[in-house]
Amino acid sequence: MRGWRALGVAAAVLAASVLIIAALLEFLAPDLAYQLKDRSAEVLSGNRGRKFRIALGSRTGSSYRVGTILNRYLLSKAGYELELVSTASPGNTGALLDPTQRIDLATINSADEEAPKVDGVLGLAALETQYFFVIVPNESPAKEFRELAGAVNPGVRGPDQPPTLGERVLDYYGLTTAAPGTSAAPVTVVRPVLGNNVADFEAGNMAAATRTQFLYGDLIERIFAQGRYRLVPVRDHEALARAIPGTRAGFIPAGLYGPGRRIPAEPVPTLTLTLLLVARGDLPGRVVHDILEVVYDPRFARDLQSDLTEDWGRKVAGLPLHPAADIYYHRNDLVTSDRLGRVSFVASGIAAIAAAIQFLARYRRNERVRHRRRLLGSELSRLQEIRHRIDESTDQAEAQALIREADDLLSRAEHDAAAELLDASAIASLRSVHAGCWSAFGLRASARQAPQDRPPAREALVESPTVETGSAAREPASP
Repeated sequence: MRGWRALGVAAAVLAASVLIIAALLEFLAPDLAYQLKDRSAEVLSGNRGRKFRIALGSRTGSSYRVGTILNRYLLSKAGYELELVSTASPGNTGALLDPTQRIDLATINSADEEAPKVDGVLGLAALETQYFFVIVPNESPAKEFRELAGAVNPGVRGPDQPPTLGERVLDYYGLTTAAPGTSAAPVTVVRPVLGNNVADFEAGNMAAATRTQFLYGDLIERIFAQGRYRLVPVRDHEALARAIPGTRAGFIPAGLYGPGRRIPAEPVPTLTLTLLLVARGDLPGRVVHDILEVVYDPRFARDLQSDLTEDWGRKVAGLPLHPAADIYYHRNDLVTSDRLGRVSFVASGIAAIAAAIQFLARYRRNERVRHRRRLLGSELSRLQEIRHRIDESTDQAEAQALIREADDLLSRAEHDAAAELLDASAIASLRSVHAGCWSAFGLRASARQAPQDRPPAREALVESPTVETGSAAREPASP
């Protein structure tokens, strides 16, 4: 029973220690506390060995190219790869939040309307600037975006997915709505039919197309490779950027594409966006750390033909950062006054607890000393009383009862000493007085034995003859 009690006390102390350490870690080192909880959650969930999935949009788009480069360096640095999933880019936020699709990461652009409105979409990094390309054949009469007419392909999306940026721009200019007094809208929205932009242009399936891509994307390079297409400017791009959150006014530089690098002939005003890498909140922190280590590897930026920095990457269009990403971006920060204040507060608390423990220990020790003194005084008084009664007792049976009482009292005192209720000097004092009781009892017995051993005194039982003679002489003589 005593062993189980000790085991229970040890378990309670261990549990309390763990809780205290956890609370201190959460207060003093929240980053370390998160990493420990995250690693424990990953191990307990059984997700340690599974392959994580990332939604990247079309296979021919620049986002998918990002995923391919990311996987190459992730394999060499961390020893594993992500599963690349081809999707319609406007639906990536919905896919990330849909538990049936099991998407862990996704690429979206900063103009995404859905991501800022929902919980559970967390930013990892801003990867690169994308540009809004408006492409028409060279023979098209359109000189600017407002002049587009006919079948326009604004990009791929599902029927239940948010509109593409091209659709939002068309709607902003009212090109998909019939003007007053007309029976048809200037623009008809169409989707890819043949799976290839050039093929759809040549087949007459579309008169213009809009795409959101990197400057150096393969898709754009292939469209302009033969020099048969050109870019249409968005001349009031600054006003348009204010109307569509997440976009900025920018320019497509001259001389990027086509034969002799002559397309476009001059900078083209347009919209720019930022490609964002986002994730679910339950993505393990170690995976986030591994991905960011790759993203900010100079070789990754070189292959992406970009100049990625952490200062740029942490600005994820107002989305909250994943906790592991936040830790990564602040890993080299100097110790803040807030952190120093927390440390000093805990140090003061520990000092106060130590002082309180010392005070309580001294108070308890003094109380035990006072209790021992009271107990010793009571026991000594009782033994002294017994000795005095033994000295004064005239009854042998009473004296024997008193000495037995003294023995019982010493026996109880010995038990109290074993229980540390009396110290060594106290029990020595009690033994000394107890010995005095036995001494008094022994002296009393000796005093009673002495008269019995002494011979009885002689008594003069016969009268002296001289007295009798004298008496006889005093008797009167007979006549």
